[in-house]
Amino acid sequence: NDVSNCKSSDLLGEVVINTSQLKANENNPIVFPLQGKNCGDSTVIQLTMVLTGTPLEVVEERTRGNEAPYDVHVSCRQLPDADLTSKSDPIVSASALNPITIQWEPVGATELRKDDHNPNFVRSISINQYASRDRQLRFQVYDADSDDLSQIKADDQLGEVYVPFSKLLQSMGKPVVIPVQGKNCTPDTVIQLIAVPAGTPVDDVEKSSQGEVTPLEVYVMGRSLPKNDLLSKSDPIAVLNVLNPLSNEFNVVGTTERKENDHNPNFTRPIPIEHFSKKDRELRVNVYDCDDEDTNKLSEKDQLGEASVNLSQLYESLGRPVTVALSGKQTTDESAVRLIAVPAGTSIDEILRQLRGTVTPQDVFVGCTNLPKHDVLSKSDPVVLLSALDATTGLWEPLGNTETLKDNHNPTFSRPLALEHYSEQDRAVRFSVHDSDSDDNDISKLNDSSLLGETVINASQLKFQENSPIILPLKGKNCEENTLIQIILVPSGTSLAEVEKRTRGNEVPHDIYISCRHLPKNDLTSKSDPMYSALI
Repeated sequence: NDVSNCKSSDLLGEVVINTSQLKANENNPIVFPLQGKNCGDSTVIQLTMVLTGTPLEVVEERTRGNEAPYDVHVSCRQLPDADLTSKSDPIVSASALNPITIQWEPVGATELRKDDHNPNFVRSISINQYASRDRQLRFQVYDADSDDLSQIKADDQLGEVYVPFSKLLQSMGKPVVIPVQGKNCTPDTVIQLIAVPAGTPVDDVEKSSQGEVTPLEVYVMGRSLPKNDLLSKSDPIAVLNVLNPLSNEFNVVGTTERKENDHNPNFTRPIPIEHFSKKDRELRVNVYDCDDEDTNKLSEKDQLGEASVNLSQLYESLGRPVTVALSGKQTTDESAVRLIAVPAGTSIDEILRQLRGTVTPQDVFVGCTNLPKHDVLSKSDPVVLLSALDATTGLWEPLGNTETLKDNHNPTFSRPLALEHYSEQDRAVRFSVHDSDSDDNDISKLNDSSLLGETVINASQLKFQENSPIILPLKGKNCEENTLIQIILVPSGTSLAEVEKRTRGNEVPHDIYISCRHLPKNDLTSKSDPMYSALI
């Protein structure tokens, strides 16, 4: 320890300060950068001025102030392999930097976890925070053979992280995720740290950090599900899963009932789930072709598709459907699931009533012109079907039909179609004109092959033009430009005679005088004898 033997070539670094600066910060450590040939930005010296004779223990106590105990809960993700024949056996050791000695001092360690690349350590690490200064912490992850840290070697280290204790305390009860630095670590290798007051169960802290809890129920519907059976349609069942942020795995929340031979199922059994105001939850819906209600027998080959959505998205659309594309080996662009979240205990019918608002019964009278011919030996026998698009299921819901008129390409139907108008919800309505061969007006026999033409309009547009006729072109294979449908919405119970009177307005009689020029000759021995006939 003879400094007289030190040479300038032995110098690592130096700093020059005024003693007044030390005196002004008496009992408090001051950190200065060291200047030297090989010194870096992190090469520092820490100085603390105290009265002569003050023990080092007293200096430490003065500089750190009052102590507050905390527990730190630790978990890791995607740790690298360290063993050739098995997974790593991780353990995490924590140490704190002593600002006086500039040494890392151990503060605790987790238990050892066998064969686990994604450990959730049960044993927390107790660390004291000081009122007068922050503490720099280091967490080192090792592949160990036992809990005895003295037997761990530097080669056993998988990686390490550095973090100020204040950063953990600022996120009290919430996870702080930090990438782990190490030789074989990937960008997905992380450590998660949750600081809580000492003795506080982590479940209680987690619950308080989640905020207000709202119990919900989720209704599931499938659309255009793929076929999984050779001889029949699929028998779908839906399973709802939620992501556990600690284990990074999806856990089953609940299942719907099983629907037989249905590629567009509306499951009636809701799945309960909790929404947290301060924490979002990632959901995954798996749809399977199931032979019975036992979901334990389901395998990957039974899966029809899966979809992911955040619970917050369902909560923001409470009572309204959220459509999510279904991905899978045999899914199409139309394959999807529709999810509706409602408050627990609320029936789906009640939610729909609230969304619809005031319901006003209305009647729709229909007429057509220049319908195409569908029969070889006779004119078409038209009937009009009215359907509305169900915003919940995404399917067309039949509402009613007119009578069938025989051999008529320009029909005026006397039977009105009943249509309910919703004050708070618009919906698309479809008018489909078919050629009916049934004498008993059985519309169940109608299909795409009997379709003459159709048109779609929003119910709000009909309501806006109530009591006024709306003329729309019919779209169909053999429809022409003048193939039209006339629609008029009136209050329920209005007769056809009243409708005709309203559409034509007040009557004013007129006479029409007619003259003709250059009429053709129709008789051999004399001129034609013309007479005019007017039709309306």
